[in-house]
Amino acid sequence: MGLLDSIFGKKEEYPDLDPKSPTAAKVEDYRSQLQDLSQRAKDRLEAVPADDGMYVVVGKPPKEFGVVWYEGHEEHNFAEVVKEKGISGGRVEELSRELREAYEASTEQPRYSYVLGDQKIVVTPAPKLAGRLDEVVHEVTA
Repeated sequence: MGLLDSIFGKKEEYPDLDPKSPTAAKVEDYRSQLQDLSQRAKDRLEAVPADDGMYVVVGKPPKEFGVVWYEGHEEHNFAEVVKEKGISGGRVEELSRELREAYEASTEQPRYSYVLGDQKIVVTPAPKLAGRLDEVVHEVTA
């Protein structure tokens, strides 16, 4: 199996998120936004609940991924902020590095599976990761 896993990519297996947990309640608060994003993104989604919203890592971190976030229930992403603020290519690379480092620092955090419509997403209840994502987002949007 090792060879096939390396060729086709290993399927992530995480325990199911307890549907009665506070984390599940937070994910449920964003169910419609996450379902909409899953239909548009057609890629791996990893939800990271935050105090005042939700972050979603889209893609295959730590190499190829993006970050979408919800303030209240309004969706934002780095592509729109970069365009809106006219952020330079060098600064974009710096932000990408900061996001990658934040994600890599959380790799030991427990992750869970959560069924969202016809797709399973990953949920990572990691306050330190959410806090670091908050810092990067507020640094860029301020």
